[in-house]
Amino acid sequence: MIAKFKALPEKLSFAIGFTLILAIGLLLFFYSLLFPIGIWTVMIIEGIVFGIATLFILSAADKRNSRLGKKN
Repeated sequence: MIAKFKALPEKLSFAIGFTLILAIGLLLFFYSLLFPIGIWTVMIIEGIVFGIATLFILSAADKRNSRLGKKN
C-alpha cells in the first residue's frame, strides 16, 4: 500500500493529504447533524483519516526532499 502512495506525483499526494485534513472535520459535522453520532466514533474516524492524510503528506515531502537533494 505504501508503494501506491509513493507512485502518486508529489503535488497530487500533498493535495490529497491536505484536503483530507481540512474536509474531514466539516464532513463529520454535517453527518452529525443528520444522524446521531458519538464523540468517540468521531475521534476514531478522524484518527484513521488523519493517519492516512499524514502518509500522503509525508510521501510528498519525501519525494520533494529527495528531488531537491539530487540537485545539490
